[in-house]
Amino acid sequence: MDMKNIKRMISGWVTGALFLGLLSACEQEKTLMYEQEAGVYFYGQAASEYSFVTNLGGDVYVQNIRVATTGDSVSYDRKVMITVVEGDTNYVNTARPEQYQLLEGIVPAGKFEGSVAVELHRTKDMSDSTFIVHVKLVPNEDFPLAGFDRRYFALSVTDQLTEPSNWNYLSYYFGNFSVSWYRFILGVLDLPLIPFDIEVPEGMEEWTYTELDAAVAQVRTALYKYNREHPGEPLRHEDGRYEGDEVVMP
Repeated sequence: MDMKNIKRMISGWVTGALFLGLLSACEQEKTLMYEQEAGVYFYGQAASEYSFVTNLGGDVYVQNIRVATTGDSVSYDRKVMITVVEGDTNYVNTARPEQYQLLEGIVPAGKFEGSVAVELHRTKDMSDSTFIVHVKLVPNEDFPLAGFDRRYFALSVTDQLTEPSNWNYLSYYFGNFSVSWYRFILGVLDLPLIPFDIEVPEGMEEWTYTELDAAVAQVRTALYKYNREHPGEPLRHEDGRYEGDEVVMP
């Protein structure tokens, strides 16, 4: 066997050994991932705001907060526990105990996601104020690891009109947000919120794309009518980042 073939054979052995070593490391990493202790963390954004304006006159609302898990799934429901953050100057609570109640959360059997819930209670002073409560995940028998860097969640509650959580999507139809423009839209539609891509209160159904398109056309007609009836004084944003700008629909 000449030297050239020997070098080629040795190179093949080395490549094969490296491949087997890499494959073994990947399998070990995969095994460790599934054998680690079960953990839970808040999924998505670490804050949310709810307004009772959208609650059709109700005084109680249950806010569900999504969680996700690490480790493998199991064949039974698992409990998720939260508590109020106290004694931490980075998480100052302004909500009073009578304005909320922490509820137990669940990750259903066979699932990697679930939710925890906070029951919100409307009070009269929410009509001109916003209150906030910070909660955190706590370890339990089902989830010895709680949170890592996604352990905390800030929940705000008010009875004032605020930017809805689905505006990121609605902005493609209605443009920039301001409270005054949103109030105009809701007035035209005679609704407390736009029931699309958002959790809707009891008694309402989420819109289809067809229903959303019809509502957009209705608002566009109302905006055109307002501007025609107010020559030289088109509808403008009265607050927020775009205060003073003319309202424009895409």
